[in-house]
Amino acid sequence: MVVRRVLTGMILAGLGTPMLAAAPLPAPPPGVTASRVFARAEAEPGPAASGAPSPAAAPAADEAPPRPAVASTPSPQIAARARAELEANRNGKVDRTHYTDDMAARMTDSSVAEVASSLKALGPVKSFTQVRKITQGALTLYVFRVEFEKPPVVEEAIAWNAAGKVDFLQFRATQQ
Repeated sequence: MVVRRVLTGMILAGLGTPMLAAAPLPAPPPGVTASRVFARAEAEPGPAASGAPSPAAAPAADEAPPRPAVASTPSPQIAARARAELEANRNGKVDRTHYTDDMAARMTDSSVAEVASSLKALGPVKSFTQVRKITQGALTLYVFRVEFEKPPVVEEAIAWNAAGKVDFLQFRATQQ
């Protein structure tokens, strides 16, 4: 009996929650627009900080969407090493001594050949740009956006261990 009452109470509370979420929001105070503005902590004060949108900030309707922002520029050595691994994988000539033992064990000849044929079919590289750098603990993951002659755009995610060996490598087609 007690269990039935508790379950009934939980079910009724669960049914009431969506109703609360669907309730209309209160009207904003006079003089305040209904839009919300979020500022990033590292944003520098400037014309955008005054609340008035800058005319250059709004793209024209007929312009192409902006390209993704480039992450902090990697050192030339990091970009060159990431590009070298991309080219080695495109050519199917992977030097497993560049990889950690765990990564080298995961790379079978058939998987290397499959990746090589997929990347080769996209044609020559048109651009190679870092788009993200993710650091968590001792791991730093670099993500590069690779545009080939043919779609899709590919992201290469790569990380090296402290000894300089590739500890993570992934090629993934993006939605763009």
